[in-house]
Amino acid sequence: MLAAQIKGILEDKALVWPTNGSMTLRETNVMDVEVAEVPSSVTVIDMRKMGSLSGVRDGECRQTCDYLLVWEVEGRDVAIFVELKKTLDLNRKKSGMEQLRRSLPLLDYLCSVCRIHHGLKSYKSVAARYFLIGEKGGEKLDKQSVRPGRALTTETYKGITVHTFVGSMVRFDLLRSAS
Repeated sequence: MLAAQIKGILEDKALVWPTNGSMTLRETNVMDVEVAEVPSSVTVIDMRKMGSLSGVRDGECRQTCDYLLVWEVEGRDVAIFVELKKTLDLNRKKSGMEQLRRSLPLLDYLCSVCRIHHGLKSYKSVAARYFLIGEKGGEKLDKQSVRPGRALTTETYKGITVHTFVGSMVRFDLLRSAS
């Protein structure tokens, strides 16, 4: 329900539209990640095109992730925050996790706008998931396998669980199934 309502309040330029069941998440001059088998019911938001609150100071208070994916599973709204980093060395990984953590208020804002716009009294809670995706695992030679069924690594960062994936292609099922 939330996914469709968000599409109704955002401008097309802020949305990424899957083509033939796949979409490209792109950070200009950094990397592209192809997401395969994306259901048409998923709303994909390019967070950089959302803008930010001009009255908030520059710096960490304005940090956000690159993409937000919203959809409904068995009557429950789910949101996936995605941050893209070319290399997941220690500093970039920490920076990416901080961007993911600081993005949750934007989902809260979108929920509030939808609630007011559609005249709803409240929203059920939205399950939030966090993904950090990189092309390489670190500064050194990347010796990871190229099997499509790679496992995710998971770690806790300041109260959120962040799933890390290394690669330039991922199936939507992998993002959906992580909890």
